[in-house]
Amino acid sequence: MRRALWVVGILALLLIAGYFIAVARVRKKIETALHTLPPGYSITYTSLHLRLLNGAFSLDDVHVRGNGQDGSIHELKVEGIRYAALLHHRLQVRAIRLDGCSVDIGEGSAKMVKPEVTLPFTAMSVEKVEIGGLRITGSKQRVSVEGEVKLDSLALDSGKWSVGGVYLLARRIKSVIPGSDEAVTMDGVMLDSKKGVLRMDTVRVRPTENKEEIGKRRGYQVDVMDALSEGIVVEGLDVMRLMRKQFVADRISVRKNDIYVFRDRRLPLKAGEKPLPVEGLESLPVTLRVGSVSLGSTFFEYEEYPKLGKETGKLKIYRLHGTLEPLINHPRAGDPAFLTMTMHGSLMNSGTVTATTKLPLRKGDPYKVEGAFHELDVTSLNNPAENLGHLHLESGMLNSLDFRFDMTDEGSTGQIVGEYHDLVVDKLKEKSDEKKVDKVKSFALKKFIIPRNKDKSLAVRKRTGKVKYKRDRERYFSYYMLHSLLVGVKSSFTLGFLLPG
Repeated sequence: MRRALWVVGILALLLIAGYFIAVARVRKKIETALHTLPPGYSITYTSLHLRLLNGAFSLDDVHVRGNGQDGSIHELKVEGIRYAALLHHRLQVRAIRLDGCSVDIGEGSAKMVKPEVTLPFTAMSVEKVEIGGLRITGSKQRVSVEGEVKLDSLALDSGKWSVGGVYLLARRIKSVIPGSDEAVTMDGVMLDSKKGVLRMDTVRVRPTENKEEIGKRRGYQVDVMDALSEGIVVEGLDVMRLMRKQFVADRISVRKNDIYVFRDRRLPLKAGEKPLPVEGLESLPVTLRVGSVSLGSTFFEYEEYPKLGKETGKLKIYRLHGTLEPLINHPRAGDPAFLTMTMHGSLMNSGTVTATTKLPLRKGDPYKVEGAFHELDVTSLNNPAENLGHLHLESGMLNSLDFRFDMTDEGSTGQIVGEYHDLVVDKLKEKSDEKKVDKVKSFALKKFIIPRNKDKSLAVRKRTGKVKYKRDRERYFSYYMLHSLLVGVKSSFTLGFLLPG
């Protein structure tokens, strides 16, 4: 009995000693791993709690500094460590949890320095990573993020990282758009890589300063945007390909939009050729491949300060809906020849307008535009007509205006066919702030240039205008398309070349 007790006692001492030796070795392994950082980086913590039998440890009040970044974690927990793998320089963990994680990306990170980190493991795998209470801020980059992140099956093998699933829930993301004077705020952002879904409750884009001051500071005309979008959903999204700068999804839908754009024509136009839409898409630093994009009910307002005059003109489109199928910027074999964009809404809350624009994916093919206006009370256009075109529309109903034309790098060709009733137009004096009528020019408009009626009793050829417009390469596509349409309207009148604009 005495010998048995001695054996048990010695075994107990050996086990206890072995436990503490193992604790010491594991603690040293953990501390070595935590301090394996590149030059200029440091990590501190107030305490380390090790539960060897449970294969777990935790750190309190962790602080990491380096590369202009400053991060803190209230509590870091690691659970389910597999010691057998650890002894063979492989880290296998069931779960890692970071609570109260705050990161200030500072100024140095703007250089996007990627530190080289040599880990004391040949391989690493974590079944689940959770980051709660995440706050990312950057005063220089003017960015902030609040939310939480979950990663499934995070692994490092042969120097390559992989992740099985990503779940992001951000209450709010705020940032200034690089190279612009606009800030974007996203609320209620949810990303689930396993379901292939990205949702955003709202996205708001606002100018960072007064709309007129932005153009003055830059010294040339800019489009200043203030927009709110609600109910944005991306389905069939391949989240993992985002890391390779590829945005691949089945569809994007936006439930509602409110968009305002301002331009100051008193400023000079920015010099240089403006790309056509497809060229602009091709130049993006990301590859786009989306099956379809749909816009729900949208209110669009464009305000312009004229080169001459003291009042802005406003053009509004109500209940605008649209689709784009597909959205591709780097076409490949088997892709369609065109991106097809369809739009329909109400111009100035009067009548309807529909338009289909085909954007070519093959070099040399033209842009194809066709559509129609129906039952438009032209007096609803008096605000932009008076302030931008120095015309006053006394009366008139545009029953229909069908248009169809092609647009190339050089110019546009096509035709318009119109039908209207009781159209009476006055010419305003351009140097008068009181919108006084120029009686001589108004008489010419009414008697010689613009007939009062052009209805279906007239032959189609007498209601048809030819579109033939040379592209101004320093103007944007919207200007090119609008003036192609206006040239067709003017040519439908016998003396239409006398019309302004």
